[in-house]
Amino acid sequence: MLNLELLNNLYNGLPDEQKKQLITLLFKRSKQTMAYFARTKDVSLSKLEIIADFFHMPLDYFRKGSTMASTNVAGNGNTVGNVHINSNLVMEIDMLKGKIANLEAMVEAKNETINAKNEVIATRIEENENLKEEIRRLRGE
Repeated sequence: MLNLELLNNLYNGLPDEQKKQLITLLFKRSKQTMAYFARTKDVSLSKLEIIADFFHMPLDYFRKGSTMASTNVAGNGNTVGNVHINSNLVMEIDMLKGKIANLEAMVEAKNETINAKNEVIATRIEENENLKEEIRRLRGE
C-alpha cells in the first residue's frame, strides 16, 4: 500500500514548476491531482514507477510500513529518508575513487612528460639558431 503521507510531504516540498511536471508525468492530459491517490486503493505500478523515478528513490521507499520510512528533522520540518547504502555501492564508489586517482596521476605524469619534451624542443631550437649563426659567421655573412 502506498504511503500517502510520505508522498504528500515530498510533493508539498516541491517548487510549483516541479509539482506541475510530476502531475503531467503521472496523469498526462487528465485533470487529476494528487488527491487521486487518496481516493483510489489500487495504484498502478506504472504510476508508482513514475513517482519513484521522479524522486530518485526505489519503489519500496513509497510502501507503507517500509523500513526506509521517512523521519522528520527537528527544527526545520524537512522530510528526509533513512536510506541505507548498500555495501556493494560503497565498494563501487571506493573502486571508482581509486580509478579517478589513478587517472589523475596519469594525467599529471603525461603533463610532466609534455613539459620535459617542450623543454627539449626549446633547447634544440636554441641550439639550431646558434648553429645557423655559426654557419653565417663562418661564411662571412
